[in-house]
Amino acid sequence: MPRDQAADAQHLYDDRATKYDDSWHPRFARHVVDLLDLKPGEHVLDLACGTGLVTFAAAQAVGSTGSVTGVDISSGMLAQAHLKQLNANIENVTFHQHSITSLSNLKGVQGQQFDAITCASALVLLSNPTLALKHWVRFLKPGGRLIMDVTHIRSQLGHLTLERVGKSLAIPVPSYRLNFETPQHFEDLLSAAGLQNVDIKLLSQVQANGHGEGIDAYVSGVDQPRIDRVFAIEDGQATFEKLIASRYGEALAADGVRDRARELFMEEWAKLADGHGRIEEVDGVFVGKGRKPS
Repeated sequence: MPRDQAADAQHLYDDRATKYDDSWHPRFARHVVDLLDLKPGEHVLDLACGTGLVTFAAAQAVGSTGSVTGVDISSGMLAQAHLKQLNANIENVTFHQHSITSLSNLKGVQGQQFDAITCASALVLLSNPTLALKHWVRFLKPGGRLIMDVTHIRSQLGHLTLERVGKSLAIPVPSYRLNFETPQHFEDLLSAAGLQNVDIKLLSQVQANGHGEGIDAYVSGVDQPRIDRVFAIEDGQATFEKLIASRYGEALAADGVRDRARELFMEEWAKLADGHGRIEEVDGVFVGKGRKPS
C-alpha cells in the first residue's frame, strides 16, 4: 500500500524540529546557496524549507530587492523558521505550510515563476521524484536554475538496507533512495525534466576533505567518496533494532513482520560487506543543478 508522503514528512520532521539545526545541515545549506550563485533582486522558491536554513541564506544573498518563498509540510519545522524570522526581523521571506508536490493549489505561488528553486535534503522522501520535478520546473522562469540533492547510495547504510527490506515485504518505509543508485540516475532525472547544463557534485556532509568551512573543502570527486565509518556484519543486529524503534522503521515493527524484517535486513546487510567482512559507509551527498531553457 502506498505511503502518504506528506503525512510521513510531517511526522518525521515535527519530531526533529527543535534539534534539526544541531547538525551538519546549517553548513550544507550554505553550500547549496553558494552553488546557486544568487544575485541581488532575484526571487527564490525554497521547497521543503524546514527551519529556514536555505531560506535565510538565500534571503541574505538576494537582498532587500529580492525575495524567498519557503514551503514545507511540517508545522514543527515551520515554527522554528517563523521564530528565527521574528527574532532577526527578516522581511523578504514568506513561509507556507503545504505539500511540495502540489504547488498548483498553493495561492502563495500560483501564477508565479522564480529565478531559482531549491530543494535540500528532501528529494529522497518523494515516491515519484520524476513527477515532482516536472511539476516544479513549471514554476521556474526561462533561464532559471534549480538545485537539489540526493544521498550517496553508500551513505546511511542502515536506512538504505531497511528500505530494501520494506520493498521486499511490500511495506515501504518513508524513503526512496533506491531511485538514485548512481549519480547518473540523478543526472537523468534532471535532464528528463527539461533542464540543461546539468552539473552533479559530490559533497561531504559531516567532515571536510580539506581545510576550512568553505564549499571547496567538502567537494569530492564523484567517483571518490569519503569513507566515514566501517561496520562489521554483526553490527547489523544493533543497527536494525535502532531503526525499527524509530519513526522511520515503525511500519516493520509490527508483530508478524518484525522477525522476517530482521532476517531480510541481515541478509541485505551482509551483501554490503567486502571480502574481509568490512562494510564501508560513505559520507556524501550528490548535489545537482540545472537550468531551464531560455
